[in-house]
Amino acid sequence: MASYVDSVLAAGEKIVHRASISHWNFALSYLFGAALVAAGFATLFISNRTAVFVGAAALAIGIIVLLAAAIRRATTELVLTDRRIITKRGLISRETVEMNLGKVESVHVNQSLLGRLLDYGDVTVVGTGASLEPLIGIARPLELRRKLGEVSQPRDTKST
Repeated sequence: MASYVDSVLAAGEKIVHRASISHWNFALSYLFGAALVAAGFATLFISNRTAVFVGAAALAIGIIVLLAAAIRRATTELVLTDRRIITKRGLISRETVEMNLGKVESVHVNQSLLGRLLDYGDVTVVGTGASLEPLIGIARPLELRRKLGEVSQPRDTKST
């Protein structure tokens, strides 16, 4: 199955950079889901019927939490092409935003101390007339900003 971005690229448009949401953005979901799965397995080994029901419920909820986090991460796309920035969120319902590079005025990167240590942060692309809503928990945000700066620089033209 092709990604959304691959299906909307214009003729001759090239992908410069693909960004993703950091796994650290889902750390609490991963920990909570793993704790529920572990508690569910532990409780299933107790012979009490009520405990088995509670264990199965905890196991199911833990798996759902882990799957939901993995699906949210996998279905979010942030792509920088040589012409525009494309963001897409969602699996069943889809939210997409595109901004032409000519409209980009600035890029804001916010990183907490932990974000700097683990190399993730929030990125906001500000354009003329509008801006993309902040992209929360992006992995390697400074690399995205650097690539955007490289692409949006006007190309040198030689005049004779």
